Amino acid sequence: MMTEVFFKDICKAVDVLSKQESATHTIHEILFAMKDSIGINHGALVLKNPENDYLEIINRYNISAHFTASYRRGIGTGVVGRLFYKEPVVVVTSQSATEDYKELLMEDDYEVAIAVRVSVDGRSLGFIVVYFAKAMELTKGLEEFLVVMARLIAEALRKQRFTTLLNELRDIDATTGLTYYHFFHQKLHAEFDKSRRHKIPLTLAIMDMDNFKSVLNVYGIEVARKLYAELADHLRSCLRGIDVLGRYGTDEFILYMPNTPMDKAETVFDRFKESLTMERFTEKNLCTTLSIGIATLKDHEKLDDLLTHAQTALYNAKVTGKGVVQCKD
Repeated sequence: MMTEVFFKDICKAVDVLSKQESATHTIHEILFAMKDSIGINHGALVLKNPENDYLEIINRYNISAHFTASYRRGIGTGVVGRLFYKEPVVVVTSQSATEDYKELLMEDDYEVAIAVRVSVDGRSLGFIVVYFAKAMELTKGLEEFLVVMARLIAEALRKQRFTTLLNELRDIDATTGLTYYHFFHQKLHAEFDKSRRHKIPLTLAIMDMDNFKSVLNVYGIEVARKLYAELADHLRSCLRGIDVLGRYGTDEFILYMPNTPMDKAETVFDRFKESLTMERFTEKNLCTTLSIGIATLKDHEKLDDLLTHAQTALYNAKVTGKGVVQCKD
């Protein structure tokens, strides 16, 4: 049976989980709750980094930042391997096999370490491990308590991932893969601050498809949308990795080019215009052109000034003719 103290800590953790989107905060609260309720000396959440398959410390109690940053382990076939694939709870003591003891050892010697698997949807993500300086017994109530805490940690990770996915869906247009304007503007604002701080150039371009409405009228909305999406793919292929492209309406694009003066931006767009003359889009074999307005950040200008200058340059390009690149001095 769980003790009343265990039950109170679980209720507190559930309350934190229900109110917090940050898994880090929830896990932090869980580790610190165990300091008081079961008297741990150290504790850590260790998860597998999907980018390199190494285990890393994600959250910790009474473990130094230096050790946390340097910690990197493989799963292997020892204690951690058993924890990932075979045994959901593992207990290691100072009397255990040396290799088992060392595998869970972090900064300080310990008398007892208890590690509990953390998994989401049946997939092992890592484990939570707690350390005790004195010999103690893993009672049924303590094991149940630690398993419940591990499940709450898993739920916090699941909740955070779900929130991240929702945010990504709000920020990215699924049809084109382009950032929506509200997210683009946030990134542009950060780049604007960086350009001001380091005194480096920043160029902004707004682009309008010249024949979107005629394609819409002749072929319908689905073909027009497909033309826009395929044009976005082609435009991306002509840009550098540091350039950020966004959606700016039904038939417009917006782009910022970090650390790029006007002359270099013009070179990029000249190449793009030339490549566009040879491209055909959709099953209708359509061609298209873009009117493009470009502006480069000037000293003492605000972000709104940069946007206004790019919009003015786009207007001048459109009244000049189709497929025109107009630069705002």
